Amino acid sequence: MNENQSALIQLVDKIEQLGQFQDKIEFPASNKQIWDVFLEDVQALIELEGCALFMVDDNHEFSLTHAMPESLGPVCQKEIESQIEYGIFPWIVRRRQPALIPAFAFDHDQSVVMLPLATAKRTLGMVMVLTPLQKSLVTQENLRLLSVLARQCSLVMENSLLYDRLRRKNDSLEKANKQIRYLSQRDALTGCYNRGHMNEYLPREIRRAIRYRRALSLALCDLDHFKTINDTHGHQCGDRILREFVKSVNELIRTDSDWLARYGGEEFLLVLPETSLQNAYRLAERLRTQIARTGFECQGEKLTVTASFGLTGFSAETAPEILQAEALLNRADKLLYQAKKEGRNRVVSGPFAS
Repeated sequence: MNENQSALIQLVDKIEQLGQFQDKIEFPASNKQIWDVFLEDVQALIELEGCALFMVDDNHEFSLTHAMPESLGPVCQKEIESQIEYGIFPWIVRRRQPALIPAFAFDHDQSVVMLPLATAKRTLGMVMVLTPLQKSLVTQENLRLLSVLARQCSLVMENSLLYDRLRRKNDSLEKANKQIRYLSQRDALTGCYNRGHMNEYLPREIRRAIRYRRALSLALCDLDHFKTINDTHGHQCGDRILREFVKSVNELIRTDSDWLARYGGEEFLLVLPETSLQNAYRLAERLRTQIARTGFECQGEKLTVTASFGLTGFSAETAPEILQAEALLNRADKLLYQAKKEGRNRVVSGPFAS
């Protein structure tokens, strides 16, 4: 094996070791824990006399967080201030690439390596490495490896910062998880449930109804000629109508058991547990009438909007032994299509037949 092959193998080995940076840290980790692992890896790559970590604070300033040794902190602070004022520090931040530059605050024959800690979204901080090596002895390989390490460190730090921010905003991790779950199951525009919630909870509602021999009804509702509203009055107007529609539905349904999900676009699914098809029809008619009577105001103009409903379900007596959610939805979808074919602004109802 020649020297070039040996050097290449060593380089690949170092890169693989740097790729294991995240595995050395137990998440969630503090900046100090991440810093300690980072220092260990830096020392394995390059000879150094000191190292300092500057994190971007709330005022977008680079604030000294850690220094090794600690006694080097004041001069490191002076060095970065000089680099910001007189050096190419802004260029390094913009490029997000490591740079070997002459030191201002240290001895004149010393150099510092600036390592930006940055992700695709933002700059997190800057690492300053003081090395006794002459500038000519710091190779491009050193800088590339340090850059790989800085990227690994940046990803871990950003994840930890995000986690810490979430933890601070909530009284407990359990509360934070509940909030995340709540948001993940809500439609961002209207605030009602989204398709993901429907996919998870509709099969549960069906199984519960079948197990306890209880009625279950559901309706697919579609706002009539909604594309024309968007095309004529703009999407902001359309969005407002969707929000007002959801508000109208929520005012008439039972908040402790019934639920509404955005099925897609201007189409919604209304799930009515323990509700017979007859009672569900009465509710759907009330909703249809209220929507048609409501004047939706957009840009100073009142618009009349109607809705079509495809309603289906089963009773305690007719509940099948097994029923897939897709089958129930397909039945409701066919009834909705019939309602539109018959002229829209109507409720078409029919029991589910397996």
